Amino acid sequence: MKKTKIILGISVLAAFLILSGYFIVWPYYQSWKIGNEYRQFEEGIIKYFKEDTYGGKTPQETYDLYITALKNNDLDLASKYFYWKKQVEQKDKLEEIKNKGELEKYISNLPKWEELKKKEILDQSSISYIWKGISEKPITVNLPKGEGEFITEIIQPGEYEKNIEFKFNNYAEIWKIYSL
Repeated sequence: MKKTKIILGISVLAAFLILSGYFIVWPYYQSWKIGNEYRQFEEGIIKYFKEDTYGGKTPQETYDLYITALKNNDLDLASKYFYWKKQVEQKDKLEEIKNKGELEKYISNLPKWEELKKKEILDQSSISYIWKGISEKPITVNLPKGEGEFITEIIQPGEYEKNIEFKFNNYAEIWKIYSL
């Protein structure tokens, strides 16, 4: 009987320890593991930003580097002057323009720096410039309507205002093109 009580006591204690581990220690471990993975991810992103050398100390220098890369037909380099989340999109856009045989036209339609006028400083790390452009043919654009839907608009030929936005990479202390 005494032996049965000891076995029962050990069983209850073991069950308590297992359940405590499952309901207390395991969630804590999972939380720690997720936090550790997040910290590693964050450190990787910061390292990427610190090692970024594709940009200039001023928006003008970045813009000039971009134009030079385009003139040298180096679309991979040209796309690296864009903000990190825009690089793939820009490279695809430039490749499409090149494949259509319109790269020279694209370059010649870009304004000279002197034609740009500072529109606004959006915050400490963003600057927007505008210039007047001329569209020779209608341009079709898809504007967000909401809930994943878009409205297709056709912009008729004529004069229009274009925008270029730069963002500052604080870690590498360089300017990147955000939109063009």
